[in-house]
Amino acid sequence: MAVSAMLRSTAVTVAAGSSARCHVLIRNNSAVVDQFVFAVRGDVVEWTEVKPARVNLLPHQEVSVELTFSPPRTFEVLSGDHPFALQVSSREDEGGSVVQEGMVTVTKFVDVAADVVPVTSEGRRKGRHTLAIDNLGNHQHPVEVLASDPDNKVTFKIRPRGPQLQPGTATFVKIIARPKKYFWKGPNRHLPFVVKVLAPTVAPIEIESALNQKPLLPQRFFWLFSILLALLLLLMFIVTALLRQRPVSIAGPAPAPPSSTAPSTTTAQSPSTAPSSSRTTTSRPTTSSRSSGSGGSSRTSASGSPVTFTVQAQAFPGVAGGPQLFSYVVPPGSRYRVASVVLRNTEADVGELQVRHDDRVLATFDLAAVDREPEDRLTFRLPEPPTVAPGELVTLAVTCGNPEDPCTPSGTFTATLAR
Repeated sequence: MAVSAMLRSTAVTVAAGSSARCHVLIRNNSAVVDQFVFAVRGDVVEWTEVKPARVNLLPHQEVSVELTFSPPRTFEVLSGDHPFALQVSSREDEGGSVVQEGMVTVTKFVDVAADVVPVTSEGRRKGRHTLAIDNLGNHQHPVEVLASDPDNKVTFKIRPRGPQLQPGTATFVKIIARPKKYFWKGPNRHLPFVVKVLAPTVAPIEIESALNQKPLLPQRFFWLFSILLALLLLLMFIVTALLRQRPVSIAGPAPAPPSSTAPSTTTAQSPSTAPSSSRTTTSRPTTSSRSSGSGGSSRTSASGSPVTFTVQAQAFPGVAGGPQLFSYVVPPGSRYRVASVVLRNTEADVGELQVRHDDRVLATFDLAAVDREPEDRLTFRLPEPPTVAPGELVTLAVTCGNPEDPCTPSGTFTATLAR
């Protein structure tokens, strides 16, 4: 073989952002002058330097080649072992090339950045914040998220509280701040608090945030109430004034009584000549009757009419033996075809939710994906609507992943009567 190579140290340890070196002894074993070219192989190529890159050696001459490893301080170069190889190629003997292998170990470093959005939230009963944590280090590690206020006026719900950070990724943590006391009216109350991120081997990260608590009754409510009260008083005054007015007759003046001084005259008339108009007739007033239809319930029983029912769950965390079941029993007399279900998760619970028909699983959901406000909802339409008979069950199977509080999702099912 025309060349021989010997790596003086096969294992090198280097810290991210610094440099480490090792040497390789190269010897020309041939009887002619030869040129040797050096090349590094492996994932260390981008941050490894070879000096010199090529040499000319006389027969039986030796030279020391220096390898300098300089991994950058970034998450792109992970901590741990990185194998490498130095290939020595001969110009005179192309088949006589040799390869020396070694290992570079990059040590760990921690670099964490965090930010809260929004810094100040507004709400009457709670405020929602999102904590974004960036792992700029070169290895996976956990962090702990805490929140506290100096006046002890706010309680916090943090999910997740101890996330695992992957290198080069951002992890989002939900923080719900609830004031301990509510108030009906008055100016907004500013409640400051501090969010802390505790990571290993580095100083804690503290982020100042706040909750701008609003009164339960908005200010415009009192303006509207005052206007409505004034209109009501004005209407009462007008009605009272109208009722106190003297009533006016629309029948005309009453006939004058006969005078006592008027001369009396007597006219003799035969019965046959008596005017027929002297006979008085009495007409009976007629009354009109109006038939009213019989009142009926707004609920219809025709086939195809929509029918809804709601299943409310309350599953406790840490319960073994599978998911907890919350069912609706189909009443006797009818069969229904379930078309869709509206899922709600107002408390931002975590875990798994299944929709079942008896023992058959119709759909499976991640509770975190159903994390919605009370006015929002997640509607799932069944691709093959099942038909449920009397006595059968429509079930919500809940596996609660909360650390302490119970999971309280709900499902409102829409069905139609089936023949």
